[in-house]
Amino acid sequence: MPGSLRAGDFARFTLVVAVAFALLEGAPACGNHAAPNPFVSGSGGAGGGVGDGGDVGAGAGTPSVDPTLGGPCTVDSQCDDALPCTFDACDASLARCRFIPDDTLCQNEFVCDGQEVCSNSHGCVAGEPKTCSDGNACTIDSCEAATGACLSEARDADADGDPDVHCGGGDCADEEPLVSSKQDEVCANGVDDDCDGVVDEPECGKPSHDDCFTPLGIATPGTYGMSTVAAKLDYGSSCALGNPPAARDVVAALSIPAGSYDVTLTARTTSPDVTVTLAGLCGKPGTELACGTGYPHAQSGRFAKLRARGVGAAKPMVLPVYVATDSPTAVTLRYELVAAGAIPTNETCGSALVLAEGVPQTAQLVGVATDLSTKCGTATGELVYRFELSEARDVDLFASSIDGDGRPGISLRTAGCALATDEVTCSVAPTAGDSAHIFRHALVPGVYFVAVAATAPTDALLTLSTSPPTPLPADENCAASPLLVPGVTRDVPLAFHQDDVDTGCLTGGTDAAYALELSAASDVLVVGRYSNGDSAAVSIAKLGCTAADELSCAVGNLSPTRARAHALQAGSYRVIAESEQAQPMQLTAFVRPKVPPTLVPFADGCADALTIGPFGGFFQGNTSNAKADFDAGCDQGKQPKGTAPDQLLRLVLAAPKRVVFDMQGSGYSTVLAVRQGSACPGNELAKACAVGYYPDRSFLDLTLSPGTYFVQIDGFNGQYGPWFLDVFLADLPP
Repeated sequence: MPGSLRAGDFARFTLVVAVAFALLEGAPACGNHAAPNPFVSGSGGAGGGVGDGGDVGAGAGTPSVDPTLGGPCTVDSQCDDALPCTFDACDASLARCRFIPDDTLCQNEFVCDGQEVCSNSHGCVAGEPKTCSDGNACTIDSCEAATGACLSEARDADADGDPDVHCGGGDCADEEPLVSSKQDEVCANGVDDDCDGVVDEPECGKPSHDDCFTPLGIATPGTYGMSTVAAKLDYGSSCALGNPPAARDVVAALSIPAGSYDVTLTARTTSPDVTVTLAGLCGKPGTELACGTGYPHAQSGRFAKLRARGVGAAKPMVLPVYVATDSPTAVTLRYELVAAGAIPTNETCGSALVLAEGVPQTAQLVGVATDLSTKCGTATGELVYRFELSEARDVDLFASSIDGDGRPGISLRTAGCALATDEVTCSVAPTAGDSAHIFRHALVPGVYFVAVAATAPTDALLTLSTSPPTPLPADENCAASPLLVPGVTRDVPLAFHQDDVDTGCLTGGTDAAYALELSAASDVLVVGRYSNGDSAAVSIAKLGCTAADELSCAVGNLSPTRARAHALQAGSYRVIAESEQAQPMQLTAFVRPKVPPTLVPFADGCADALTIGPFGGFFQGNTSNAKADFDAGCDQGKQPKGTAPDQLLRLVLAAPKRVVFDMQGSGYSTVLAVRQGSACPGNELAKACAVGYYPDRSFLDLTLSPGTYFVQIDGFNGQYGPWFLDVFLADLPP
């Protein structure tokens, strides 16, 4: 790239930039909207300081309408407005600095708080939160965090699943969660529980085992059915439900034979939250022996589990069990009884048990405390083990669930053990039935600790295996990474790799690192493809590959995942691929000379379709004020044109190219369609229409022959709003 951008790079801004920025920043399209004169800046060089931009008009003190124009310059390095979100360059045609806002640099991960914009006078400005109110008092309106879509639900003040009767539902007492048309009529309570206008009708239901006087007798270990239908809440517990106002409980009488035993109780439901509590005396507060809070099961439903140790006496005894749910439901209660064993003592680093190679250890992760921090997401407390290496060895650690209730997690830690910085790496079993697995090449001699936890109470089996040391693969870390050639897709086999790179992008993921060399200031888009069912990440970082070096990160479970960075300076960078399951991946880096954002205030149809340059470009616009002209094959039910407003861009190729279109960061569910034909708008190509339901938005990776193409920016199911489009072109392999 030359020291200054070519005059043509900015020519398109001279007419539309003032109107575009006025629209984007919420100011009138006409009139003065400029920052102070850059020539009297008190900070910075020729480019002017923050808020300094614009010419002086014919009348004294009359500011220019162009907020992007700064002070005099001859090269790009003289232009810096100290605002991180602007593209700063020297406009050679005017010998003046240009500061073009790039709204993508202001976006956060929250869609519902509005589309942030970059202001020439203030830098990043918060967006206006998305308003989803439909003006109907009978609906509760919200913005869905994952997609930014507006949701409208019938008013249900007591959250019992039945809307208020005044709003078309069947709930005749919307302040009482135990009364609605979805409830069963309870006998002899003087309440119209099912909202049918009749109180205590003959078809009413009677609660089963609702209190200490009518418990379910459980004489021997096994699985028993219970129901909280028609029950009310009678007894307290230190374990709370998710929706306490709707709580109700039932009681079981648990027979304990003479002796000392460990008691395990597991209550399961199909979906309602559940708790289980073991007490010493029924109905007597303060006699609670143990309780279990509800967790999502590793496969389906919810469950609560408790383990009470050393329960019993010289004579048989009967203890009360309270099973509570936050909606009427069937519950299965499993009772397990074993002779009292040793209470786990390895709760901390100081009491860690020795982990012998090849000897599985059972970690009972029920009722254990949390003492150590880990970057991997686990919900239970942990038990701690230790092992020692007298020589360098490859190390494998595995943890699997014995009962299948929770997904186990492992944290490998250095000899310090207790601090967060002592964690070497961690891993959580990705799905139910899988094992957590940590692999390390040639672990140096020394003492190591292993903490085992889980996503829910479970018993896990921990195993250590070692083998002769093996060398690191060439792409294992950032020290001497193989080259990633722009535009060329590279296979990334992650077998025999480990977690070496910690930029904070994907914690615990098995990774590989590649070098990306930029000979000039460039825009970069990295695309990572991975296996179905995997979670993976791609990131761009400086050479250090620490969290402070990360420039861009993208994590997802829907392939492909894309990370981008605009206006990177010439130099060496690293591209990191990470997989939760260590499955093979593919990486492609697309690179183009850095370009300023191109505002698209018009481009409403064939007459004013904006042309994409030969190197691609980065475009930002808004379809809110556009007309609906075209249809799209991948829209909701192939809706006809006129449904969502759209804008149009034109691409002319003189040679075959691989062309990537990426709309990540756009503010609504986008539709992106590519059409071909010399006559606008052309015909939609096969497999060239993409819907962006999620924040990643629409993405297309196409191989296109020479010709004229039209790129349609549209909305899914009638949606519209602010959008971004990155276009990268790459030569095809010979």
